[in-house]
Amino acid sequence: MDIKAFKRVVKALSALALMANTSMQEDRGNIDAAIHRFELTMDLFEKLLRDLLETKGVLVQYPKDVLREAYRGHLIDDEKTWLSMLQDRALTSHAYDEKLADQIYKHIKTYVPVFQRTYNNLAKQFI
Repeated sequence: MDIKAFKRVVKALSALALMANTSMQEDRGNIDAAIHRFELTMDLFEKLLRDLLETKGVLVQYPKDVLREAYRGHLIDDEKTWLSMLQDRALTSHAYDEKLADQIYKHIKTYVPVFQRTYNNLAKQFI
């Protein structure tokens, strides 16, 4: 397994956690930054999970399939939350909507511990 992939994930996750725990700024810049960092973290996690599945001989093409197979393969432990994260990730690519951004930002605060727990579990298994 490529250790660099783990390093990229943990770096993105650390940056996300920092933004998710920053107090609301008047210009809402931390919300925008948190959402951007969430997108990056989610994308890197999806790639890492895809790579880990490939090492087990499981080939998947679509992000939802990656998460489903990762759950079946015990790489993630909360399929429902991960699918919710994927849905929020898809919503972030639409035109900016302040109400939607606020909703996703609230979700991100609950997603960070899931990312962290998953990263720690994967690191124990593969690093």
